[in-house]
Amino acid sequence: MGDTARDLLSYTMSLTHSELDAQVLHQAKRRIIDAIGCAIGAYAAPPVKIARKVAPAVYQGRTARVLGSLSRTSLDMAAFVNGVMVRYLDFNDTYRTVDGAHPSDNLPAVLAVAESEDATGMEFLVALTIAYEIQCRFVDCVPFNSRGWDMPVSGAIASALACGRLLGLTESQLSEALSISAISNICTYQSRAGELSMWKGCAAANGARQGVFAAVLAKEGMTGPSSPFDGEYGLWPQTMGRAYEIRGLARKGQKFGVAQSNIKRFPVKDSLQLPAAAALDVHGKIQPDQIEQIRVETYQSAYKGAAADKEFWAPKTRETADHSMPFCVVAGIRDGAITSDTFLRERYLDNDVKELLGRCKVEVAESFTKQAPAVRNCRITVIARNGREVTSHRKLTMDDIERGLEDAELEAKFISLTAEFLTRDQQKRILSAVWNLEQAGSTRSFVDLLEV
Repeated sequence: MGDTARDLLSYTMSLTHSELDAQVLHQAKRRIIDAIGCAIGAYAAPPVKIARKVAPAVYQGRTARVLGSLSRTSLDMAAFVNGVMVRYLDFNDTYRTVDGAHPSDNLPAVLAVAESEDATGMEFLVALTIAYEIQCRFVDCVPFNSRGWDMPVSGAIASALACGRLLGLTESQLSEALSISAISNICTYQSRAGELSMWKGCAAANGARQGVFAAVLAKEGMTGPSSPFDGEYGLWPQTMGRAYEIRGLARKGQKFGVAQSNIKRFPVKDSLQLPAAAALDVHGKIQPDQIEQIRVETYQSAYKGAAADKEFWAPKTRETADHSMPFCVVAGIRDGAITSDTFLRERYLDNDVKELLGRCKVEVAESFTKQAPAVRNCRITVIARNGREVTSHRKLTMDDIERGLEDAELEAKFISLTAEFLTRDQQKRILSAVWNLEQAGSTRSFVDLLEV
C-alpha cells in the first residue's frame, strides 16, 4: 500500500464527530440544503426522468429511495438517480483551486447508504464531511483536468470511502473499496468538451454510483487491485505520469472542504458566476439595440473552459449554454436575470440572443490570469454605437467564497428551486430537519420528508 492510499484510509477511519465544531456542522448542513434544493428543482428534467425509468424497483437487501418519488431501488442506482438530480441544473456547489469539482455530487451516494444503514444524522454529517474533504484535497493537489481526466476520478474514491465508513468497513475492507473505485472509474474530460450532452450532468453521478458499488462489494468480501495509485498500471502512472501527495486533510480546528465550496448564485458553471454578476450590473444601462460591442476580460482557465470552443458561441444544448461565457453574458445583459428558466425556455436559441452574441468578444487579461485562482476577476465593458461605455469589474476571493450566501439567501434559493414541487409546509419541515440534523436519530426519517 502506497502513501496516498494509507493516508486516505487513515483519515476515513479516524475522523470523529468531536472534531467537527458547530461552525463546520453548520456549513455541512448548508450544503445539504443547497444540494437537496437543486435535486428537487430538477425533478422533471429529461435526464432525471431517464434515470428514474432505468432504476429497477428493489425491495430486498440494501435499498435506498429516489428523491421525489421515494421509490425504492438499489443503493448504487439511488446514488445515480439522485446524483443526476443534484447536478442537472448546474446550480450545486463547486470547489476550484488547482483543479475543479462539485463535491456535493457525493451527497446522494452518502445519503443512500446512510438511509440504508439508518445512520444517525451526525453519522451522515461526518461521512459527508469526509467525502467533501477527500475530493477537495484532490482538487487542491492533482490537476486531473489539465491532463484530460474528469472529476469523477476523485469523486468515485471520495464516495467509496465515505460510504465505506457508514457501512462499518474494517480497514482491510475499506482498502479494497478504495482500490476498486480508483482503478475502475478513470473517466475522460470529453464529457465537458465540444457540444455538451446530457452526460455532462450525469458523469459525476455515475462516479458516486460506482463509489457506492465498490464499498458494498468490499463489505461482502470482494478484493480489489493491488497498489491502486503507485502500481505499474495504477492511477498515477496511467493518468498523471507521476505520483502526487494528497495534502491538507483537515482535522479539528482546521478549515474543512465542506466549509470552502462555492455555493452558487447562478445556475451556470463556476467560472461564469462572476461574468453573470457583472452582466447584471450593466443590464439596462445601454439598450440592446444600441450596443456596438460587448467586451469581456477574464482569466485563462475561465476562457479555456467557457469561451475557447466554437460551440460556446452558438450553443445548441442546455448543457453547452450553462457552460458558455458569451451566452451567459448576453443573457444577463439582455434579460437582467440568469435563472433556471433562462435555460428551460432555451433562451440560447432565440434570434435576439444570437444577434448580440455576434457583437460579443472575450479576451484573456494576463493580470487576471496571474491572480487566479486566489483572486478571480471579470470585467465587462459595453460600448454603445455613440461611443458611450459602461463597465463592471467583479472580483471574487477565497474569503468571499467561504462567506458565501447568507443563510436567509440560501433558504430563499431552496424555496425558489422547490416551489413547483413542494408545499410551503413541506419546505419548512425540510429546512428545519436539516438545520437540526445532528440531533436526528434516523436518516430515514429525513428522507421521508423528500417526497414531491
